Amino acid sequence: MDTNTRLSKIIKKGGDKVRKSILAVFLALALILITGTPVLAATDADVTVTATPAYVAIADDQTTNDFSVVAASSTPSTTTSWCTITNTSSVQTDITISVTTTTWAGGVTWAHAEDGIPGADTAGLKANRGGTWGTGDVIIKNATPNYIYENCPATTNFSYGLKLWAPTSFTDGVEKSITVRVSAAPG
Repeated sequence: MDTNTRLSKIIKKGGDKVRKSILAVFLALALILITGTPVLAATDADVTVTATPAYVAIADDQTTNDFSVVAASSTPSTTTSWCTITNTSSVQTDITISVTTTTWAGGVTWAHAEDGIPGADTAGLKANRGGTWGTGDVIIKNATPNYIYENCPATTNFSYGLKLWAPTSFTDGVEKSITVRVSAAPG
């Protein structure tokens, strides 16, 4: 007797009870297979985090300026685009201009006028950011630097010029010098 015939006889003999048992076995096997199979779902969730440093950096294209021989009370100047500041900052900056000392070196020193007004052996300096002399000039001081470009947008370059306000009188004819500094800070 083949297997199919025997199974048929068992099913006929047992009837619904056998059918229910076989169905229960098949359901149990199906349940085991379904729950035993791993679920194919994402097990990781990645987020890329980035940050840009608040980087402040400027450079200029000039290192010296020679007004040459100046007369008392003269006001020689460069063009207002004489020096270019290259701003590679990644943030808005406040850019100031100042002198690094209170005196001009050489022979009988000149005092540096914080108010820009010259006197005997006293000189002043002004700067102008790419405009017209006499309009928007900035007095260059030592103690409290003035803004040459406040709220300068990131990576914005600009040019400026210098104007000397020569002393009203001189004690000697020795060349004088002073250092002008342009500084940037986050703004």
